[in-house]
Amino acid sequence: MNDPEVKEMFNKAKFILAVVLVFAIPVFFVIKNKLIITESSVLKDIQKKEIVLLYITEKDCSNCKKIKKELDNKEIEYEELNKDTNKDYKTIIRKIGLNNSKLYTPTLVYVVKGKAESYIVKIKNVEELNEYIENIK
Repeated sequence: MNDPEVKEMFNKAKFILAVVLVFAIPVFFVIKNKLIITESSVLKDIQKKEIVLLYITEKDCSNCKKIKKELDNKEIEYEELNKDTNKDYKTIIRKIGLNNSKLYTPTLVYVVKGKAESYIVKIKNVEELNEYIENIK
């Protein structure tokens, strides 16, 4: 390797490899984070648990916040699914066997073995919530 032309080609090859790596590594992370589909925790829980109480909400739903507070006060275990922010929302709704066009918030869905067994749509007050909770126990 004493030939100057060989050394120059070798140095150029190292430089090209370094440039490729500098661009390839960030591209790899973009692809990994953006393009590879990862399941949400709600979807995972529905797939692995036998029973899940699913609470469907929206960002600007004031009644959703009241019902959530009541669920938390009752110390009821549930999975929250926001229609606006959860990327798997439509997949989850389809998977449990519901029709997205008929779901108004707040909604509670009792999921057994991955399928909706019962649900209450557009909960108006605490009394409706309490009645539904008593019926699913």
